[in-house]
Amino acid sequence: MTTTQVRLLDSDGHLIESNSELGAYVDDSIKAVATGQVPAQDGPFPTLDGIHNFFKGEGGRFGGERTMASEERTGSGEDWTHFLDKTGIEQTVIFPTRGLAVGFIQTPEYADRLCRAYNDYVHDRYHKVDARIHPVGLIPLQSPSLAVAELRRIVRDLGMPGAMLPTTGLPLHLAHEYYWPVYEEAANLGCVLALHGGSNRGIGLDTFTDFVGSHVLHHPVPLMYSLVALVYHGVFDRYPGLKLAFLEGGPGWLVPVLDRAIRDDEFFGKVAKRPFDEYITSGNVLIGCEGNDVSLPYVASRIGIEPFAYSSDYPHEVDLAAAMHEIEETLEDETLTDDQKHAVLFENTRRFYSF
Repeated sequence: MTTTQVRLLDSDGHLIESNSELGAYVDDSIKAVATGQVPAQDGPFPTLDGIHNFFKGEGGRFGGERTMASEERTGSGEDWTHFLDKTGIEQTVIFPTRGLAVGFIQTPEYADRLCRAYNDYVHDRYHKVDARIHPVGLIPLQSPSLAVAELRRIVRDLGMPGAMLPTTGLPLHLAHEYYWPVYEEAANLGCVLALHGGSNRGIGLDTFTDFVGSHVLHHPVPLMYSLVALVYHGVFDRYPGLKLAFLEGGPGWLVPVLDRAIRDDEFFGKVAKRPFDEYITSGNVLIGCEGNDVSLPYVASRIGIEPFAYSSDYPHEVDLAAAMHEIEETLEDETLTDDQKHAVLFENTRRFYSF
């Protein structure tokens, strides 16, 4: 199988927000913050954490010279069009960069106004630029009633595939009943809620001083927390139609979770209504991976290939050259069958997002 014989979909890329572009969509009450006019505030979103702002790689894909898709502003709608054209990816679902910190906003009214502005912005400057680009919206989980209203608006009026749930920053774990109205609305709408990490704050890594050490943990760890909470606090059982994506942690974090869940079932009896792995293989869960993850064949041998979907992560750690390389590595992997490669690179994303 070669790149000319395979179809490609991207379940998790990233846009990079422009303060000046986003500023055109906010109302006057937050315009000064959104456009960087407030001292000590560089744009409308909180700082992601205290470690992302200092990393200088020494070689490697991230630290070395990067090959971007175009000469357009990196992470813009126009840049994404070039990336899709050059990689052959048919469609992409994209997530924020600065907006990954939306969970750290403490004021519900501000979160609501910013999320509305962000959603209008990305719809106009990404999806309208290229219909192959599908931005996922932001909703103000600081107030579930406001989050429900905004989720309904972005799905029904803007045609977005759903919303991102930040896995760090919020005062309650994502399975807490405080957020259940959001899950009920998402299930009724048939849309996707996508859990995405990014920050190392509040998950036991706040005192780390090395970025790479933090990065090893701060994507998969909050996904582990959230999946376990959603199973054992009954969210999956209460809303069987709910579609949840767990992104940017790869597939390997599932192994210790599965092992512990099986062991605890043996010692304490089954607390959840179904075996743990059945929640993952229900068809309503998507796990983002690079496709060439070393652990993927093993995890797939345990629970099947259906939950796993290729994620480009462009233009964060991955540039154009790295994205092409990872696709080629996946296609050349002799431990995956052609059907499994097709599932990861195309079919699982198509089915989950109903493309």
